[in-house]
Amino acid sequence: MSSNLYPAFGILLVDDEASFLRSFSLILESQGGINHLFQCQYSRDAMQMISRNPIGLVLLDLTMPNLSGEALLQRIVEDHPHIGVIIISGLNQLETAVNCIRLGAYDYFVKATEESRLIDGIHRAIRMQEM
Repeated sequence: MSSNLYPAFGILLVDDEASFLRSFSLILESQGGINHLFQCQYSRDAMQMISRNPIGLVLLDLTMPNLSGEALLQRIVEDHPHIGVIIISGLNQLETAVNCIRLGAYDYFVKATEESRLIDGIHRAIRMQEM
């Protein structure tokens, strides 16, 4: 990894689709300049990764086996209230989005959303975490 990591804290991507993790990491690096990334394919391992790494922001999918993204969101908010969580889901459902925000998510994006809008939202969350 480069010695010039951005942001100063790590961003954890949690999604059960390995191909999405790879492609989204590349997009964040190439289009967003975001290179301090960690990946977690198994939701049940996310809390351990958060405990072992300097995570400041989690990008979280909702639909995953074992531990759902919604349950993981609640655990992160309860155990690590200083960590921001952005939901990035394939579900485009207003009720689900509102519920996630109520549970403590910083924002909610649909995976099919245009990349520039998503990267702008992540940059906003990074700025909030840096404050």
